[in-house]
Amino acid sequence: MEEQEGKAQFRRLHPDWIAASRLGSACLYIIPLLIAITLTILSALLDWNWLPLWIGVIAIVVFALLFVFFAFRVPVIRYNRLEFAVFEEEIEIRKGLFFMKETLIPMTKVQHVELENGPILRKYRLAELKIVTAATTHTIAGLKADEAEQLKRTIGELARRTEE
Repeated sequence: MEEQEGKAQFRRLHPDWIAASRLGSACLYIIPLLIAITLTILSALLDWNWLPLWIGVIAIVVFALLFVFFAFRVPVIRYNRLEFAVFEEEIEIRKGLFFMKETLIPMTKVQHVELENGPILRKYRLAELKIVTAATTHTIAGLKADEAEQLKRTIGELARRTEE
């Protein structure tokens, strides 16, 4: 990775990651919302005593707010707050939703690099890069598939070079 005037050139995720993340979050958070709606409607129709209507309405409102927040706002925040840079000696990842976390991964600690992409990421031609060390796995999700492949090879080559 290049350095410009002593500062690191940090890269961001591909903008398509926002849409992919929204779709994934929507699929996940729609389930409790639909369950709350279904139970509230059944409670009203079947006159269930164990679920008062007002509790069902509160549950629907809470799950609807969670759905909107996690499906529409969180992906934008995560996109704006994740950046990474690859240097010859290390990889630096900055990310966080509410609290920022900066991780520096020495190339000597990289064991291997993996690429993953599920159905939603494949729909947007994106991939998730996983950098595996002895202690943990560091993830950079939301790279274009060809960029992720190139980055995987670059990190693998740099890690191999630092071992020698």
